[in-house]
Amino acid sequence: MAQPKQVAKNTPIPSTFTLFLSAMIVVVALMVSLPVFAQQPLANSPQLPVSPANAVATPPANSEPIMSQFKKTVIFLETDCLTTSADGSQTVTPYLGTGFLVLHHDDRFPQIGGFNYLVTNRHVAYPGAENHSPCRVVDYKVRFNLRQPETNGTALSEAFSLGPNVPWSLSTDESADIAVTPFGVDENKFSFLTFPTSLFLTDGQAKQNRVVEGDSVVFTGLFVQFLGQVKLEPIVREGKIAMIPGEPIPTTLRSLGQVYLVDAHVFGGNSGSPILVNLAGQRDNGLIAGMNYKLLGLVSGYVQETSELNLQPVAGYAGTVVANSGIAIVVPAQQILDLLEAPKMQEMRQQVVANQATATSPLPIGR
Repeated sequence: MAQPKQVAKNTPIPSTFTLFLSAMIVVVALMVSLPVFAQQPLANSPQLPVSPANAVATPPANSEPIMSQFKKTVIFLETDCLTTSADGSQTVTPYLGTGFLVLHHDDRFPQIGGFNYLVTNRHVAYPGAENHSPCRVVDYKVRFNLRQPETNGTALSEAFSLGPNVPWSLSTDESADIAVTPFGVDENKFSFLTFPTSLFLTDGQAKQNRVVEGDSVVFTGLFVQFLGQVKLEPIVREGKIAMIPGEPIPTTLRSLGQVYLVDAHVFGGNSGSPILVNLAGQRDNGLIAGMNYKLLGLVSGYVQETSELNLQPVAGYAGTVVANSGIAIVVPAQQILDLLEAPKMQEMRQQVVANQATATSPLPIGR
């Protein structure tokens, strides 16, 4: 990961990313090993309290450009790994990736909308997972934009530590490069938007809307060459769906699974980036003008070309030089939704509801 530094601040801005979306095989893991964030095995991680979303899911009165809203859903994530050399000496190696905030709607909390989660890749939460050898994490750090500078300061972002025991939830599907964790953030201090699961492209919607190769996509995430000195500066790139495989293919985690292949140039640090698909254009029910975005999924890696012209899964960390074929690996949004709807996740949310029923004070919002 790379040099962190900041997170988001004040002015009442709804923290839900509405986008007004309906208005108008060498696989390379995309983390970067630079100085900056980290964690430990899930089995030893204490269960942090699940936090309900801390803002009502209502669209802003004055709409920003869609891509400006989209960029506000991402944060920069650093995972610090402890490595031991042959001589017994230990060093901490930071890896940088991208994460984004998701709002899982829950009618039991109409005043706040639902529960917030941080979504990223399994190999970002546990570097080395792509080689079935996750590192020993000693710390995680996240960087957000601030709503306003701290007293006597000029920085518009802030990085803070989460410690090593973040309670990541992983899919039971070993090919699914996804990790999620409950994540409460102070919306009065940090500037961010959450992406509602209602805007996820489900498998059923993909079929109904006849999502096919050639459909336009756009993603946003960490640009390792310039993270932003004063505030987060996510990069936005676009492309096209290149293939929707009808059978399992090698994924970033070296297992056969269902993914999208996208003609878009991604690189180290883009791991965990959200990617949208535009459903506008000619569809079965007619011509849809303008833009109609849904979350296609999250960036996981890219297909590498070897000197033998083979295609196979690998991880791309800083310091490695590989030929990028320009084909990105994308984990479908349906798989994120499946993880959020898993029995364990439902039980955690139910526990919060039960606790709230007997509580005399408001639910904790997190950090």
